[in-house]
Amino acid sequence: MLWTELEQCGAADKLGADAIFVYTRRGYMASLLSRNRPDCPIFAFTESQNVRQRMNLQWGLIPFRLDFGEDMESNLHRTFALLKARGMMKSGDLVVAVSDISSASQTAMLQSIQVRKIP
Repeated sequence: MLWTELEQCGAADKLGADAIFVYTRRGYMASLLSRNRPDCPIFAFTESQNVRQRMNLQWGLIPFRLDFGEDMESNLHRTFALLKARGMMKSGDLVVAVSDISSASQTAMLQSIQVRKIP
């Protein structure tokens, strides 16, 4: 089942999420989420410096450049550690994580939505 960006933002708002994490290569998913104005901040992670700079201009987005690994779990833990170290998130915060990236071994785009507590 694919969720629309409006449903993703609505889920984050209903859950009382502290943040939405978006993992994106082109910034498209982050831009769509931004347009829906969720109640929590949107942290967007991309491998491209140009995409990061472009996302800086969009409402509610706090973009970071990050080299993605093949394993989404390791990407999540790296970003949790990054934001905790910067004092932007803390242990126990509830996060809705959204991804529109695909790995080199996949031919189709993977869309993933997870609800996680930061360890």
